[in-house]
Amino acid sequence: MKYLAATLFLLFLFSACHSTNSGSPVLERQHYTFTGSARCDTTSNTGVGVDVSYILLKDDSEGARKINDSLRLLAVNSVVGWLDSATVGSHPEARTDLAKAASLFASDYEAVRKEMGNFGGCWELETKADTVHAGSKALTVKIETYAYTGGAHPNSNLAFYTFDRETGRILTLNDMIADTTALLGVLEQAFRQQQNLLPKVNLEEQGYFLRDGRFFLPANVGTSREGMVFYYNPYEIAAYAVGPIQVTVPYEKLNGILRDDWL
Repeated sequence: MKYLAATLFLLFLFSACHSTNSGSPVLERQHYTFTGSARCDTTSNTGVGVDVSYILLKDDSEGARKINDSLRLLAVNSVVGWLDSATVGSHPEARTDLAKAASLFASDYEAVRKEMGNFGGCWELETKADTVHAGSKALTVKIETYAYTGGAHPNSNLAFYTFDRETGRILTLNDMIADTTALLGVLEQAFRQQQNLLPKVNLEEQGYFLRDGRFFLPANVGTSREGMVFYYNPYEIAAYAVGPIQVTVPYEKLNGILRDDWL
């Protein structure tokens, strides 16, 4: 009886430790808003607005710490990506400092405004990160960025990042997919069905952008409860007016294509 109790206790400990990694992660939202003197003034319609909302895992495991490091950098990069390269080169600390990156965004605005003769309109930059799917081994996060820095219309971008929950490493497509050639065929079929296009219809003649005349995988691939998500940002495969195109392929259609050792 004593041995049985000890065995059950050890099994309980193992189960508790295992569930910490494999269950739904506990998240904590972080929020940054630019409050400098150059912040957007809606009365005068000048200045900049920077708002970044992202998530961190409330977990002390090594994998979670590495994921959090990546999520912090991705939040900063959502602002750094809009800075002039020379500005970033002169202030490398902005690559890891969200407040510094936002201040430089405001400085770039002032420089352009001075050069163009005090044009009207605020520059706006908004980023939001959320989880898309948490599996036992992988976590997919989406980061959406909206930006207006003058011009005919604002720009938006969405990026998926899938993390190995144990190691914290960002998974590549090859980590998740065993046969990308077969995947391309399955995705094109799903894409055509969603866009109401027959198999023989020429995509370029319908206004879609192809690479060397061939269909292609998008830059952003993630996971969801329903299947793998393939996301084409505006301009990636179609004109801005078409907007983003998201195609979800059920997992059952990816048998023999999808690696099953990380889901």
